[in-house]
Formats: sequence, C-alpha cells, structure tokens
Amino acid sequence: MPASSLQKDVLPTQTRSARSERSLAFEAAWLKLPRSGLIPDKADFRPERLAPFLNDIYLLELSDNPSARLHVRLAGATLRERLGVDLRGQNYADFVPSEHREQSGLSMRLMFGPVPCGRWVRKEIVHTDGYREPIELTQFPMTDHSTGMRLVLGIATGFGDSFAHEPEGEFTIENRDTEEFIDIGAGVPR
Repeated sequence: MPASSLQKDVLPTQTRSARSERSLAFEAAWLKLPRSGLIPDKADFRPERLAPFLNDIYLLELSDNPSARLHVRLAGATLRERLGVDLRGQNYADFVPSEHREQSGLSMRLMFGPVPCGRWVRKEIVHTDGYREPIELTQFPMTDHSTGMRLVLGIATGFGDSFAHEPEGEFTIENRDTEEFIDIGAGVPR
C-alpha cells in the first residue's frame, strides 16, 4: 500500500528547531516510502527512492547484544570521507565518549515504542587533533518484518567544506544541545 494513503495527514515536520532543509527533505522522502503501517519494512526498501541522500545516509541495526547494540550496516561516501574511516561493521557506541556509552542509543529505541517516531539530534564530531565539527542527524525507523530486526535509517549533514581531521579516523561523537522526536503519524513519545 502506498505510504501516501496511510500518511495523508502527516507532512514533514514544521518545527521551531534549527532543522536544515536537507533534514526536512529527507523526512519528506522517508514519508513516501511504501509501508503497510507506520514503519516501513526493509524488504520494501529500495535505495534509489532516497537517491539524493545516498552519500549522507547510514543504517544502524539495534541489537540487545551490548558489544554490537548499534551495529553500523551502511555508511554513505560523505561519512566515510569526512570521518576518515569506514563505519560499516562497527558499533556506533564505540565512538561515543566512554562515560556515555552505556546510555548511547536509548532514545533510538523509543522510535520503535508504542508511539513510533523519527528523531533529530545535533552532535559534534571531535577529532584527536581537537577539531570539532557540528553535525545534524535525522533518523527514522525501519524494521525487517521477517526477523523483527529494528533498523535506524538516517542521514548525517552539516560537514563543512574545509574539514580537518586525523587521517586515521580517530574521533568521538558527542551530544550537543538538541534532540527532538519527529511525528510520523502517531505523535511523539512524552
């Protein structure tokens, strides 16, 4: 069933936050993905439907396994180039400062809760040479209905043109001041 028939009252979020036009455009494109409920099935996902975002896109698998609870399954070219490392196969939590690792990913799990939703958050990439780069993450839920696997499909934007960092890809991902949930048709968690 086309997403438009299920989501006819859901439009890209108009928010007071500083979400970029690219974030809003990604939300609009995600809302057009085919689905039989609020969350699209991985089996119906075709990357060409999100072609304008492929360089910035990432896909995380949420797991209950502590050593791989935020497994990076896909990372677009911009992420690989700007971070100096291929994130595929790695645990996102390993890039979070050690004092925040235990809590890392908890709000992503809310996207699959009783009130399914998207998520927008500002982060900062901090390289070992001290260079700090503010970025914006826009994330939406997707599931593999055949296995029950929870996936987070997102884009990372905001990397500057003159990005300076260690070539080894040594960095941490730190929280900034903003996190918002995005209504995908069921409201947002309270």
